[in-house]
Amino acid sequence: MVFGTGAVGFGALMAAAASSCRTVIGVDVHDGRLELARELGATHTVDSATQDVKAELTAITGGRGVDFAVDTTAAPEVLRSAADALGTRGMLVAVGVAAPGTEVTFEIGTSLMKGWTFKTVIEGSAVPQLFIPQLVELWRRGRFPFDRLVRTYPLEQIEQAFADSASGAVIKPVIVF
Repeated sequence: MVFGTGAVGFGALMAAAASSCRTVIGVDVHDGRLELARELGATHTVDSATQDVKAELTAITGGRGVDFAVDTTAAPEVLRSAADALGTRGMLVAVGVAAPGTEVTFEIGTSLMKGWTFKTVIEGSAVPQLFIPQLVELWRRGRFPFDRLVRTYPLEQIEQAFADSASGAVIKPVIVF
């Protein structure tokens, strides 16, 4: 499951699909991003602006909860929702960059029974010399189409790039000058 389908979220989603995960869930507020998530391997999507995320995830997982949740938003309420969605021995991975001092609360009582793990990730927690060639090979085989996430803008259109990113019209705007 991926909360927030920005560029990092789509990377996690495509990695899950390329790894043959049976259930891959994308959660976002933009219909266009959710549609792209389905095209890139999500088996389910949840619009957190209009749907009850907890109820949807409960239905999708048959009440078991998710094994992994990747949060790319760094929003405390989203991190809390992701933790609540975990099943027994699940793992919540925080990739989004929060402002220093940002805090999130987690429920402890039921969590003790689940035995879940919280992990933060820096730079993908990978060895670039090994990981990047693997991603390139997946891309060559059509299993990691990251190029579908990128749209370039000339420097003069920087405000448009920000607006398109905020509206969900583009996943990863890249300014070219």
